[in-house]
Amino acid sequence: MDKKDKDLSTTAAIENKAAAPTSRRSFLSKAIIAGVAVTATAGIAKKTSEVLLREDYQKAYLKDVLGGDSTLASRQYVLMSKQEKAELLKRLFQFHKNPEA
Repeated sequence: MDKKDKDLSTTAAIENKAAAPTSRRSFLSKAIIAGVAVTATAGIAKKTSEVLLREDYQKAYLKDVLGGDSTLASRQYVLMSKQEKAELLKRLFQFHKNPEA
């Protein structure tokens, strides 16, 4: 082998050794960046879905209350007869002594 060939082969070996850790480092850095990007995207997606799917509790409460108020306003008070009261109490006591559920 000539001195030139030795120099070229030595230079090539040095370049290969120098390139190997760099490629590992670049792979690890790319993997870490990809992991951070996936995590950040998942976090943003979670926050966005929470904001979009969050229920407005005040609006739901008002809807429930107003619906109940209109139902109660449409009903009329009707007196029960003594016989109806007695039947109702009888059913209540029977259920209390021997519940069906």
